[in-house]
Amino acid sequence: MSKHAGEKDNQHQGQSCVVEGIQKIRHRSRKRLIRSLRGDDKEGIREVGHPDNKMRGPMARTSKEEAVDRFLTLYLANDGFSRKGLRSLPATRLQKLVFLSERAMIDERRKGFNFRFIKLTYGPFSQELKGDAEKIVRAGLLHGNWHVPTDGTRILLDDFHDVIKKNDAFVHHIRTVNDVYALMPLRQLLNVIHGLPWRGGKTINDLPPRTPMLYPMKPERVVSEFDMTDDEADDLLMNFDPKAVNDLVQAMKEMRTGKLRTYEQAFCGLPR
Repeated sequence: MSKHAGEKDNQHQGQSCVVEGIQKIRHRSRKRLIRSLRGDDKEGIREVGHPDNKMRGPMARTSKEEAVDRFLTLYLANDGFSRKGLRSLPATRLQKLVFLSERAMIDERRKGFNFRFIKLTYGPFSQELKGDAEKIVRAGLLHGNWHVPTDGTRILLDDFHDVIKKNDAFVHHIRTVNDVYALMPLRQLLNVIHGLPWRGGKTINDLPPRTPMLYPMKPERVVSEFDMTDDEADDLLMNFDPKAVNDLVQAMKEMRTGKLRTYEQAFCGLPR
């Protein structure tokens, strides 16, 4: 057999595997699609925007904490729009709703949100939350500066319905915060937060600028932790990665048109 014939056979063999894989996942949920196309390559997953924990600083969140934070942030935004009728969710209100939710979780020693908040002029602020919100927008799951949920948001939350169900105690805090504060006029919301009690008989308003306010609990203080497997966290982080999402959209388009790419063609642009 000639070299060219062997190459041709190998090429067809690779395409056959891809076709078989596509047939198996054609009706699978969004959260499984990227993994099925890439294979269960967790080392590769870590390379797509999620460096290994060994390369992180001592104050940085783990990959799973990032997945939980982005998932709960997306859930909070969607709950505000779908259940409470919000028309917009500007950054200042998003920061305050997440702060109140995380504070309620910490009060019950539940490890859900993992954002660090400090006191600024307009109250509690988290740079990590700001960065996560920007990444969620770039991934097409929230729209623009008003953080309006997209169709992709509803699809993703539906795909991860089991995660929401088994963590009802955590999302209950978010729903409670939205019930009270989501539609509250922003000035009133800021006044309420500034008036919240703090240590030593003070209020948040009394704290000097840049005072640390919330940060992840020490493990020995945690009574319950948000229940998410490593596979679920990997799936979520892929959905929050703009490059991976673009490849997903392209793959879905090609499935509908019958144009299929090999593994190497589909993901040759991903970091190695």
